Amino acid sequence: MQKPGVLSRGLDCLKFYLRFMLIYKRRIMVACLLATPFLTLLFALNQCATKENEPVEIGVSRIDITPEYPVRLTGYGDRREVFDSVEQKLWAKALVLDQKGNQPMVWVTLDLVGFPGFMADDLFAMLTKKIGITDRAQLVVSATHTHNGPETGVLLNIFGETLPPNQLDDVKQYRDNLLAKLELLVLEAYASKAPGKLSWGIGNATFAMNRRVIENGKWIDFGETPDGPVDHDLPVLRATDNQGKLVALLVNYACHGTTLVPEHNFIHGDWMGATQERLENKYPGVTAMVALGCAGDANPSPRGEFRYVAQHAEMITDRIDKMLTANSFAELNAIPSAKYKRIELAFAHVPDAKEFVEQSKLEAAQGLYARNSLEILARGGAIPNTIPYPVQVWSFGNQLAIVFLGGEVVVDYSQRIKREFNGEKIWVNAYSNDVSTYIASKRLFAEGGYEVDGSMPYYNHPSRLTDDTEDRIMKAIHELMPAAFLK
Repeated sequence: MQKPGVLSRGLDCLKFYLRFMLIYKRRIMVACLLATPFLTLLFALNQCATKENEPVEIGVSRIDITPEYPVRLTGYGDRREVFDSVEQKLWAKALVLDQKGNQPMVWVTLDLVGFPGFMADDLFAMLTKKIGITDRAQLVVSATHTHNGPETGVLLNIFGETLPPNQLDDVKQYRDNLLAKLELLVLEAYASKAPGKLSWGIGNATFAMNRRVIENGKWIDFGETPDGPVDHDLPVLRATDNQGKLVALLVNYACHGTTLVPEHNFIHGDWMGATQERLENKYPGVTAMVALGCAGDANPSPRGEFRYVAQHAEMITDRIDKMLTANSFAELNAIPSAKYKRIELAFAHVPDAKEFVEQSKLEAAQGLYARNSLEILARGGAIPNTIPYPVQVWSFGNQLAIVFLGGEVVVDYSQRIKREFNGEKIWVNAYSNDVSTYIASKRLFAEGGYEVDGSMPYYNHPSRLTDDTEDRIMKAIHELMPAAFLK
């Protein structure tokens, strides 16, 4: 008998398969339906495991952003001349985190008092074309808030008078050149990526002191309030290469960059710049970065003398050195996922033309703001009754969540965030993505004073924010925060 050929055997197998499917198709369909969720879960777990097993890539870079021509320093209205000298260079620094299966994350720090939000958005638009980031949440820009850096257009009213045209042009030139430098900075960090490891820990520093003097429940003046609320946490992000050599240290502390005072009319990074310099000298090859926490109502103590800058930097460096020696860091298994939201904060009152006429007779920033506003109204424009406000969260699995808030945020926010979430795994940054005003809390709205009312004309705003500001911001944080960090 002739053996069946390949074609004949194939036809027999096909007939058997078809008969099998007709008989058992219902059972197979039910089994598939039952198995689908399980298989989906297995696939998702496998994807997560794959991502965690992929090496983290870390890139760092820096670029000099010291003004190359005379520019008015900002932060204090008492200064009337361009800076005298450069006592310390100002830097922009970038940390890029990447990992196969994830999108790259970029954190930029600037030795500046602040910057307009549109500048951070413009940088994001530039980077989408160059390194392919597609979500605004992937980029953070943070200011160190040194009061000995150049004006970038956010605090022009602080001088109490319209700057001469040449000085206004200098401000614009500096900001435009800065944006081009920031693009180059991030591209260099991205190109330098190499496998490494991330970890984080929390130390403690104690030179920040609440600066609001309160009597009978009301703000009196600036000063030192030893029993006032502060945040002395010192969170640190550590990046190493695969051999354990330090690559970068990103430090956070909630204290104003005001160790130096108006008579110090020179370029300097204050305690933040000194801390970076000290860490980089102590650990050769490391890139040190500083970002501020909720420092809106905290000043360094002591302050007013140049020697105190080194004193504060020494404290932070010493605390970080102890953390590194004790290896007080928890390893992070993957780069963060990110969420970003822009909400609207409302002003309590927008004056009409008649009110602006009366205010225009006032001195300094309030009179200047009123006159500028009258000109806007005369040209057919309108005074906005809200301000856009950025809120952002980076979460490293269930290990660490970093909250980024815009503006000069007061300490009550970090305290509340750490109460409402798992405070041991929370890190709060302010002065991020836009530095456009002070962000007062419910407590401060009741007390009044500079951060609530007096600062608003400097930032070109008509009045204090509404009393529900704190709740609006906290609502946005809750919407962005992963459930793993809820208490």
